[in-house]
Amino acid sequence: MRAPTNRQLAAGQIRSLRALRKKLLSMAAQWDGLDQFNLSALEELADRCETVATEMLDDSPSGDS
Repeated sequence: MRAPTNRQLAAGQIRSLRALRKKLLSMAAQWDGLDQFNLSALEELADRCETVATEMLDDSPSGDS
């Protein structure tokens, strides 16, 4: 069995990062009105997940290296 290409690896990890982002935002919403620090920290983590996913998408080579 062949190892996944860089593009396939990136695609799978981007999906995982976006699923994690969704979970983090859901967790943050639970803190709304209770603890602003936790809400903000979770939103920052979610934003960072999306940033990494976007950068991974931009940096993903088009070839099958």
